[in-house]
Amino acid sequence: MPLEKRPSTCDEEEEFRQLAPNQNLQLFNPSLTTGSGKHKNVEQGLSADIHGSITDIVRLANRRSNRMQLTMSILANLTVLSSGMGLGYSAITLHSLTKAGDPMSLGPEQASWFVSVNSFACPFGGLLSGVLLDRIGRKRTLVFINVLSIVSWTLMAVANRSNFELMYTQIMIARVIIGLVIGLVSAPAAIYSAEIALPHLRGRLTILTSLAIAVGILIIYTFGYFIPEDFRLVAGLAAGCCVLSLALLFPMPESPVWLMSKEREPEAERSLKRIRGYGTTRKVIPEIEHELKRLKDRITLQKMAGKERLWDMIRQPQVYKPLGVIIGFFGFQQFSGIFVVVVYAAKVSSEAGVTIDPFLCTVLIGVTRVVATVLVAYILDSLGRKPPSIFSGCGMTVCMFGIAGCIYFPLPEELSWVPTFLIITYIFTSTLGFLTMPFSMMAELFPLKVRGPASGISVFFTYVMSFIIIKLYPTMVAGMQSANVFIFYGVISLLGVISVCLFVPETKGKSLEEIEAHFRGKQENKRPNSDEEDSIELSSSSAT
Repeated sequence: MPLEKRPSTCDEEEEFRQLAPNQNLQLFNPSLTTGSGKHKNVEQGLSADIHGSITDIVRLANRRSNRMQLTMSILANLTVLSSGMGLGYSAITLHSLTKAGDPMSLGPEQASWFVSVNSFACPFGGLLSGVLLDRIGRKRTLVFINVLSIVSWTLMAVANRSNFELMYTQIMIARVIIGLVIGLVSAPAAIYSAEIALPHLRGRLTILTSLAIAVGILIIYTFGYFIPEDFRLVAGLAAGCCVLSLALLFPMPESPVWLMSKEREPEAERSLKRIRGYGTTRKVIPEIEHELKRLKDRITLQKMAGKERLWDMIRQPQVYKPLGVIIGFFGFQQFSGIFVVVVYAAKVSSEAGVTIDPFLCTVLIGVTRVVATVLVAYILDSLGRKPPSIFSGCGMTVCMFGIAGCIYFPLPEELSWVPTFLIITYIFTSTLGFLTMPFSMMAELFPLKVRGPASGISVFFTYVMSFIIIKLYPTMVAGMQSANVFIFYGVISLLGVISVCLFVPETKGKSLEEIEAHFRGKQENKRPNSDEEDSIELSSSSAT
């Protein structure tokens, strides 16, 4: 008996009409047999028939789709753990690598290069990322990054134990490679998450990249707390994490957006069906076809626009204005000392007057970052982007000035907990805004046609600034004293708050077209309906 294409009663038809479009669920053509007003058999294109009302079917499809999007985003972001471990590695190994009297220990200048050389390599990884994403795809780029990570951590783990020059060469090469990884991984996982996500999940899935960095830092801090004297063993454990991440990538489907951009439509259809919860069915699903058509149209327009030269596109206000906003935001992020605290965690804690075990303090810093990043996933879609960023900058300013005050005016014994509280609060407030928002907002501010190059340029300048501030930190402490360095970070945080208030747009509740129109200087008069907006945002969203 042929499948019917619509419900058999007016009430059922109205229920179907109300539920399906608003949720943007790709329901398979339902086969409905009525009997006393009940649905007896509905085929959804899955491995078995599902019995129940249309409402139950919609809810089931929604749960499967959401679960699939979340799972695939998590698998993609496991690659980012290596980036977080690379950022935090120096904080817990510098102590064992700079032991006085040890012939294999690093001198002050060598130690500063060990800490900062990965930041020097990061910009080049950021530029390479855009090329790889376009040429080999999101999934293969993530595979390549994992392979590089394994090479880096293995080289660190087997560093020579008797020849200092050879050991130093090995660990510096390893740090350069992990620096490339940090730059490379800033975009692919977040872009993949944004491209497979429906709008109601986009903010939460793109923040997974920041969460993965925070978890990676916590993992390496925890290794350092339990194994403080053996940097090689810590590196070996990190390599094992990367091997596991690589193995878990293989079941992940390629981004349907990239497949469609390469005119591989059958593969894009299979990928989208899996992501939307339909498994490997070969049957035609009208809503999937509808989504693919809109995606294809969008990419066609993108390719037509892509014939413009990059310089000509950058000169357009909808490109250079968000580029200036993002680079400026990253500038305040870097020079407010956020990454200095991450890579010099134990050293900064001691200089700030923290009285507890510095390695325990680093673990507390890692835990705080993870908790705050999880919180960001919820406030993005409820509070927007500007309010958390303003609160973040204000909190950072107060904490930095407070730490400087503790150094200038030593506290009595009963208040010795205050510096620890201020450091932890600084990490918490910075993560709520200045640390995570610039990466997340790249998914929204850059037009699709220049997202790759613009993201690469932003990441390049971000890590150039990161290298400068991390490399200069020991020199600044020596020349300005710790208290004045913290005051400097506090002033930059305050200037960042002013910049956010004046220049950073609020993107909450706005479609990508409306955001682009804002920078172009035009008001968007027509807002897409829910079906159109879902399709547009699926094909357009990406983040770093």
